[in-house]
Amino acid sequence: MDYTEQFINNEEFEDKKIKVCVVSEQTFFSSSSLTTYKKVVDINKNHKIYGLTQNDYEDVLEKIKKQNCFLEYNYIYDKISSSHIPLKDLVISANHNPNRYHALIQNRINTLTNEAKENNLFPIFMTLTLPSEFHKMKIDKKTKTLIQNPKYNHVTPKEAVKHLTKMFSRLRHDRSLKELSKDERIYFRVNEPHKNGTPHTHILLFVPKSSIDRVVTAFKRLFDNKTNDIQTDIKNATSYIMKYINKTLPLSKKENLSTKEKYLNAWYCKHRIVRFNCSKTLAPLSLYRLLHEKFNLKELTSLVKKKSLAIYVLQTNRNKIMEIFFGDELIYQRSENYTLKNGLLDF
Repeated sequence: MDYTEQFINNEEFEDKKIKVCVVSEQTFFSSSSLTTYKKVVDINKNHKIYGLTQNDYEDVLEKIKKQNCFLEYNYIYDKISSSHIPLKDLVISANHNPNRYHALIQNRINTLTNEAKENNLFPIFMTLTLPSEFHKMKIDKKTKTLIQNPKYNHVTPKEAVKHLTKMFSRLRHDRSLKELSKDERIYFRVNEPHKNGTPHTHILLFVPKSSIDRVVTAFKRLFDNKTNDIQTDIKNATSYIMKYINKTLPLSKKENLSTKEKYLNAWYCKHRIVRFNCSKTLAPLSLYRLLHEKFNLKELTSLVKKKSLAIYVLQTNRNKIMEIFFGDELIYQRSENYTLKNGLLDF
């Protein structure tokens, strides 16, 4: 195979979500576990949680059920050692391995906040919300209940999150932040829904103390101060953002979830909303997953910034890492000894 050398210059590969194939019913012999049941009539049209009907919720459960079935009955087979590795043990996902996923996010937050402390940066916490036309429902001032919003522009939650990204981009491209180096502007962002299902976003931003006033002034100039909020008196930045992260990962907390928590998790699945993202301050997750046994995230980030790793990728697919050298030492080599097999079809 033809490889090409690629040095990572503190630029993160686009973190690909692990896309789990939904297998057709013919792949499995237990048809009862994969039967798709679609109600013709929505029995609860008037009652929605986070904008989801009961049918929406049940559709999400069915989708996750099929994904679980695929992960349970498929495995990676090592042709050399003849060992079997279940796909379920390899996946790190909010739905299919929530505790490992939570630990991964916690590690990333801790490393980010430590980077901020070492660079003598100070936290700013922001909340960005969308204008009223993005809200399908609104609260009636008299009854305090949700009613239809006549100004609704029919934008989906997924598209609404993109609009929030554009809003935040306006601030990131403002001179108050643009003039700072990448190591002087570190952020972590959490997306979550309002009660009516319209998304909003929370951002923990770290900047030099001398830049705080400029950033606050820019925020108030760019956004409506009645619906968007900015705070600078943050005592514990890590616990502050983890409060929102824990809320958006209910499956990692407990087994007996409330109805509201179940619908919250379904909202992310239904609309394919990315729960978290952060600045390109740390080593890419795609690289960290390959080398986490050799380096912690902080060490790997330092190596990336110093351009100490020689990374070879396929010429035809630059996201497919084939070999990694640390100096003259080969520290990673992609193995071709593995094949994907279906456990049920092996009998």
